Amino acid sequence: MPFISVTTWPTLGDDKSQALIEALTHTVHEVTAAPMDKIIVVINEIPQTRWGEGGVLGSNPEFAELSRRRTKA
Repeated sequence: MPFISVTTWPTLGDDKSQALIEALTHTVHEVTAAPMDKIIVVINEIPQTRWGEGGVLGSNPEFAELSRRRTKA
């Protein structure tokens, strides 16, 4: 029974979440031959205020640039 966990910011919305779940389910079914009704997909949405990369909160307006740093500021 494959279990797929996707963690992302809450930006997908219901339609894109449904499309992602369907695509992942079909891909796992094709690759593993697992029955589709036994493939579980869970989307965990973490608010940007609870997500950090490179020591920078995802809600920081300069996140895209600051989170790419390689050394301590």
